[in-house]
Amino acid sequence: MNVDDLANAVVPSRTTLLFGAGASIPSGGPSGSQLARTIAKLLSPEPEGDDLAEIGQIVENRKGRAALVAAVRKTLEGIAPTAGLLALPDFDWLSIYTTNFDTLVEQAYQAKARGLEVYRSNFDVTHPRDGRTPLYKIHGCVTQDVADGHKSRMLITESDYDDFEQYRQTLFNSLVQDMFTSDTVIVGQSLSDRHLKDLAKRVVGLRPQGVATRVFLMVHDYSADRAELYTRLGIEVVHGALDDLLRALMRAGKTAQSVAYSTSTDAGILTSELVLSTIDVHHAAGLTPNVARLFNGAPATYADVRGGFTISRVAQYRLEEAFKGARGFFIVLEGARGVGKTSLARALMLALSDRGLACWEHQSDQAFSVDSWLGVESRLRLSGSEGVLLVDDCSRHLAQVNRLVDKLSALDRPHLRVVVTADAAKWKVSVKSQGFFSRGTLLRLSVLERGDLDEMVGLVDRRPEIKALVEQSFLALGRAERVSRLRDKCSAEMFVCLKNIFANDSLDDILLQEYFSLAPEPQDVYRYVAAVQALGGHVHRQLIMRVLGISATGLDSLLGQLEGIVFEQVIDTRQGIYGWQTRHDVIASIIAKLKFADQAELEQLLLNLIDGLNPSVRLELETAIAIATEEGGIQRITNFDTQVSLYRRLINTIPAHKTPRRRLVRLYLDKDLLPEATQEILSSERAVGQDPVLMRYKGQVGLRKAEGMKQVEESDRKAMLLDAENIIRRCIDKYGRDLYSYVTLGQIGLALARRFGDFRAADDAIEYLIEYEVVNGDPQIQQRRRELQDSLRRFETPWDGVSAIELEDAAGTLDASLIAE
Repeated sequence: MNVDDLANAVVPSRTTLLFGAGASIPSGGPSGSQLARTIAKLLSPEPEGDDLAEIGQIVENRKGRAALVAAVRKTLEGIAPTAGLLALPDFDWLSIYTTNFDTLVEQAYQAKARGLEVYRSNFDVTHPRDGRTPLYKIHGCVTQDVADGHKSRMLITESDYDDFEQYRQTLFNSLVQDMFTSDTVIVGQSLSDRHLKDLAKRVVGLRPQGVATRVFLMVHDYSADRAELYTRLGIEVVHGALDDLLRALMRAGKTAQSVAYSTSTDAGILTSELVLSTIDVHHAAGLTPNVARLFNGAPATYADVRGGFTISRVAQYRLEEAFKGARGFFIVLEGARGVGKTSLARALMLALSDRGLACWEHQSDQAFSVDSWLGVESRLRLSGSEGVLLVDDCSRHLAQVNRLVDKLSALDRPHLRVVVTADAAKWKVSVKSQGFFSRGTLLRLSVLERGDLDEMVGLVDRRPEIKALVEQSFLALGRAERVSRLRDKCSAEMFVCLKNIFANDSLDDILLQEYFSLAPEPQDVYRYVAAVQALGGHVHRQLIMRVLGISATGLDSLLGQLEGIVFEQVIDTRQGIYGWQTRHDVIASIIAKLKFADQAELEQLLLNLIDGLNPSVRLELETAIAIATEEGGIQRITNFDTQVSLYRRLINTIPAHKTPRRRLVRLYLDKDLLPEATQEILSSERAVGQDPVLMRYKGQVGLRKAEGMKQVEESDRKAMLLDAENIIRRCIDKYGRDLYSYVTLGQIGLALARRFGDFRAADDAIEYLIEYEVVNGDPQIQQRRRELQDSLRRFETPWDGVSAIELEDAAGTLDASLIAE
């Protein structure tokens, strides 16, 4: 069952929620086994096992009740609701039951000022429901325990369960009553959780005979084999998390409220939809850091930064200073993959959050709503607050981000600022909002600076958790030698993997050893996931299953073997899409380069991907486009005929999409195959209609024909150039401002000036570029304008005094700089 089916099947006012430990984990709550291991640290030696009731009993026997309760409270201290739990009060639930001790649900309802009747013990159960949503805490609450003199207690130990079984039964009797008229949704974490299974079996056993209500079990970690076991109990298993269910209910229009509260601020700022598609920086910083994953190449999380497991980069000070000025409304961190853009951006966001600003990060796999964020700016303005939004790897949402920046930059002083990270190559050729240049700051990251290297060395000495992971050979070096080693390692713009920086082996060798340790089937999955990720595509489990022919039953085992190497995340439970990715794009690129070095294998990979694509899925359509445009796709094939064949195959797969058609025309132009390019342009226009890029290519074909033909009258050559000029002018008139259309007009203008002394087109191109430069401010515009002016000056001397060689050299300067698309 998918989550949209579940959302359509239930009505919140006739639905009972039952939370296991999995419901609190995204907000920083521990699982039962994690809590058991935490309180076990009170004893020396620590008792083995992770059964909470058993470990709790041992601790109470040896340390007393007060010490046990204090340890539980310390573990739960400071955790706050996020995402799904924050949006929970937007729905009129019949009732909520939880096995968790924490107060996350209570905090969420309090933040929304919505009523919640809390039953923490059997003393509370004597009070009848008063119309508010009731919350039944089956295992008690962290706020009350007999250790403090209360009559109630948390059910932690085996004795607690034995002595207070009657209390639990009273609550379960209430659940039985609710099940007469309501469906029950159990929210857990994993089907392998034995406590969740015991809870589910007890709930099914309580369901009254003959009633038509249903029991659903939602889990994030799904196994088809285990799901079948629950199905036999009469439980309908749904793969997804609480966030997914709430999104689906919102799509179905089943909300009771519309605005949720951010934990970063006391005011209601984010809509519920945004709460479910953003990371709250203040909250995320309070979660548990993961040093091992950071050490192995993953970008730093906010918790890693807060925990002091990252370096304070010199560039961060410059960004914070820029933030204070007139060009601090829009910050761009640009650089190659692996230079630390994401980690630096998150460090900046955390610093701004600590200054009292409301800070959020957009979850890149979720849709980006410009109107919703403009609403956030309005609410920030009304409350006199300021907020900052981070869009990591903004190329996926650049059109929407441009619209947002356009709208914000039009305000005198926007109360919402935007920070983006961008791959340098993609940023350079993309259309950017004028606001990034008029009211923003761009920082280009590359190598680590000297201060960064000193910080790296200091990090090893400062943090024992990092030091324990570093090779002894590095620790044996003196400080100066350590800095020298890091400088050598970092010279190739490398800030992706601490393991690589501190190790003797190269990153390639480390990854090859890791790859070699895997069995053949997970090796195949790893290299395919890496290859698709490296070419800029988006991997998800169904795509890999289709391409590699993997059955659903073996999926969990494969992911288990790839633990820590390939990660799964929920993208769209409505369509059952779960994304897979390696730890970092740089790691994916290395694996793809090494494991698809053979051209025949690379060709087969691309064929398998193209034939296995389902373009109706957004992620797969994006992957198809990446195959056409990215360096790791068809461009990596060295054989021209194979490239043409792959482009045509891709065109057949997504015939209505213009990108692969443009790329095929570009390929013909690069090979100077003008008849083939002309034919492909005509074919494309018949299939998908006119297009600014195809029109520009048509003008370039006319230019090259005029320049390349040897035996032709000069009047005919001029006519061909004028025809090419007219094509580009129509393109500009029809589609508006475009850097590359202006540059193409300039190329044609140079040809007319060189051969016929006609400067009109070149002069117009310069005027267009000057006007566009004023409006947009992109440095690329200024660069192209200067190149064109420099070339044109060579022709402004008396015509007879310019040699043919000079004329050819001047025209070639601009030709070499043109990036066609």
